[in-house]
Amino acid sequence: MYIATFVAIAVAFIVLIIHYTKVAAIRTYKGKYDYLKLNRIRAYQLFYFALAAAVFFFGNTIGDITVGKSLVYIFVRFFISLCVGVLIGYVIYLILKFYYPTFLERRLTKLRYAPRVSKAGNEMRLLSEEEEDVHLDAGMQAEENVFSIDYDVWVDEHTGEVHIEKYPGYLEALECGSCGFKTLKVEREEILESATEEKEGRLLKHYKCTYCQSVRTTQHKIAKILKSDSDYKLPTDYILKGQRKVKSIMIEIISTKGDKKEFYFQNAHQAGEFLENFDFDNIPEQ
Repeated sequence: MYIATFVAIAVAFIVLIIHYTKVAAIRTYKGKYDYLKLNRIRAYQLFYFALAAAVFFFGNTIGDITVGKSLVYIFVRFFISLCVGVLIGYVIYLILKFYYPTFLERRLTKLRYAPRVSKAGNEMRLLSEEEEDVHLDAGMQAEENVFSIDYDVWVDEHTGEVHIEKYPGYLEALECGSCGFKTLKVEREEILESATEEKEGRLLKHYKCTYCQSVRTTQHKIAKILKSDSDYKLPTDYILKGQRKVKSIMIEIISTKGDKKEFYFQNAHQAGEFLENFDFDNIPEQ
């Protein structure tokens, strides 16, 4: 068991070292953003789960010399060590799933908005939502309008060099099979069979691409227990005072289950449009 303990600890730190080495090897902020978003939580999970396994193995070494090989003691020791190891792993899982993503999102936000440097060595400027449209084609603008994709446009005002970075949006839209953009959204829903307390219902969803106007229809099940939708919107005449001095707007939404989401926008108009289309069940998994 001592060997297994050391092996588990070694595996934990090897995972962590490999992760940080890969992060350090990535030179661009966008590359770091993509890698951390995909791998940071998973790397931490492997690290702490390996440490939890080490605790389990070490617990099964306690009392070997003084107690001997009593079967009852060995069984009790194994059970207690297993409970402690599982408890540690479960607590870590909860922390990484519900608490740590907030800190990770702040780290990712810093990487996303860190000043970019052009090939000429000049600091680039991040264009506003209004300014960037001239650099985006119609399909890209359509993806932004439905909040499925968010594009950042960086410009070197001295040389004219342009960098366009693609980030996942706040709401989920399907990829259109015709044009290839993520602009396929639900246009209307048709209930074929209403759900009851005894059986599920059937729902027909009609999708339409906001870019190429192609249509698609799929059938879905309606759960037995239905929940009402909430209405999210800002007043249409809402004006944020000192808009020019505001770098970004953060909206934090907490569900009844305790799930918390943070969203960042460049202006009140963009935040208002997002809230009009907001659906908590339609947020892509992070």
